[in-house]
Amino acid sequence: MGHHGLWGSPVHPFPQLSQVGLLASVVPAHLLRLYHLLLFTLPGTPVFSSGDEIGMKAAALPGQPAKAPVMLWGASSSANTSGPVSSNLTVQGQSGDPDSLLSLFRRLSDLRGKERALLHGDFHVLSSGPDLFSYVRQWDQNKRFLVVLNFGDVPRAAGLGASGLPASVSLPPGAELLLSTQPGGKEGDPVELQRLSLNPHEGLLLQFPYVA
Repeated sequence: MGHHGLWGSPVHPFPQLSQVGLLASVVPAHLLRLYHLLLFTLPGTPVFSSGDEIGMKAAALPGQPAKAPVMLWGASSSANTSGPVSSNLTVQGQSGDPDSLLSLFRRLSDLRGKERALLHGDFHVLSSGPDLFSYVRQWDQNKRFLVVLNFGDVPRAAGLGASGLPASVSLPPGAELLLSTQPGGKEGDPVELQRLSLNPHEGLLLQFPYVA
C-alpha cells in the first residue's frame, strides 16, 4: 500500500491524549519506545506534549481530571510534590545516558528533520509476521528507511514480504541498522533482512540505498 502526497497528523491510536496529554499515561511502559519510533516515522506531523520525551505521566488527583505536569528538568524539580525526584526521570538525568528515552527521542527528532524520506516520503506497508508492523519510507532517489516493530511478548522472525509493491520499494538482501529501541544494537551494523528477528517489544529503524 502506497500513500503519495499525504500530509497532516497521523491518526493517533489513543484519542484520550486530547484530554490526558502525555503518551506514557496511556501506553504501557514496555511499549513506549515503540510508539515514539512509530510516531516519528509515520507520514504526517508527529504530535507530542512537553514531557513525552522523558516519559512523564499526567498528574491526577482523586476526583479530578488528569492534567499535564510541570516539566522535570532536574532532580530538585517535581511535578506533584515538593521533594526531589529520581534523576532518571528528569531531562538532566537522561541527557547523559545514550540508552535513555530522551536520547532516543532526540535521535528520532534529528532524523525526522533532515531525512526527506521520513519528512514527506511515500509510505508502503510490508507483510510481516505475527505481532509485527513494518513499512518502508522513500522519497525520490534518497535512501530508503525500513521500520519493523514487534508489539508482542515473544521474539519474532520479521518474515518481511514486499510482493505487490512498486519496484522502487523492493527490499535488498541487507540493510544498515540506524537504531534499536533496545540497548545492544550498534548504529551501522549490517542486517540480513531474510534472517532478521526482533526481541519482545523491540523496534528497529534501518536504512538502505536507492538503486536505479
